[in-house]
Amino acid sequence: MIEQQNTDENPAISLDKLIREFDKILRDSGVQPTSQPIKESKKGADFKDTFDYLAISMQTVSFAKLNAKYQEVLDLVAEIIAIVEVEPYFDHIDLPEIPNVGHDNTDNLKEFIRYVTPIKEAIQPLIDDEIGSKKRNHFLSAIESNKSKLEKGFFYEFTDGDLKRIQQLINELREQISDSKLFEEDHRRRLLRRLESLQSEIHKKMSDVDKIWGLVGD
Repeated sequence: MIEQQNTDENPAISLDKLIREFDKILRDSGVQPTSQPIKESKKGADFKDTFDYLAISMQTVSFAKLNAKYQEVLDLVAEIIAIVEVEPYFDHIDLPEIPNVGHDNTDNLKEFIRYVTPIKEAIQPLIDDEIGSKKRNHFLSAIESNKSKLEKGFFYEFTDGDLKRIQQLINELREQISDSKLFEEDHRRRLLRRLESLQSEIHKKMSDVDKIWGLVGD
């Protein structure tokens, strides 16, 4: 039975939890998890990308144990596909083709792995950004908490006019980043995600504007 996802959680982190379940089944069945081909392809020596690694490594892997968990794997992959296809948060990700499922379960399992691996690779920068942002915010909150104890705390709050102008600038930035040929695709997607995150938070009181300056610097 599929558990309901926490609606307040970052979609990339929610999706990664499902992929971790998928990886656990792979490991328990003697098959390498999705992180392995990603790691090997980044070494840049023997494999040009994750698909190159998978094409070679899966030739020598036994899928006997994994076949016994076929239905469990199928349900997980189906949920992963449903999320990335429906959730607007992943609109900027280049999705692989939906697995070409046929009569042979072993071939289907290989298709599932070929699908989930690039999804894991694509969302990892989003997860890193989210975790980094949470750690920075936690650190800044700790600073502000100590400032409050010293009665030196402060915060920024934008006026309606400020918010209107900032929203306009963010929309202009989004268009320019989307149309520009100066960015690599992964960098473009990360910048667009950060713009969306910033746009959702500017109406709140801020202890500082580091998040804005950090985006400008990037």
